[in-house]
Amino acid sequence: MAVAPAHLERVATELATHRELAVVAATTGRTNLMAHALCTDTEDLHHYLTRRLAIDAITAIETAPVLRTLKTVATLRS
Repeated sequence: MAVAPAHLERVATELATHRELAVVAATTGRTNLMAHALCTDTEDLHHYLTRRLAIDAITAIETAPVLRTLKTVATLRS
């Protein structure tokens, strides 16, 4: 996401309260805020992007959906 620097801390703090987000982090470059959303399906993602993430201070959003997870970290049980 691209957020004006004057609003970065406020937006990041607000996003950190969203239950859909596993990670929120400030970055450098053309975009300066990254978030990892966990959505159940494309409809859920669309709703999140158009309703919950509709914050005026966010001037640009780029998404990269993960459609299938091949490896993940898990706890082994004996």
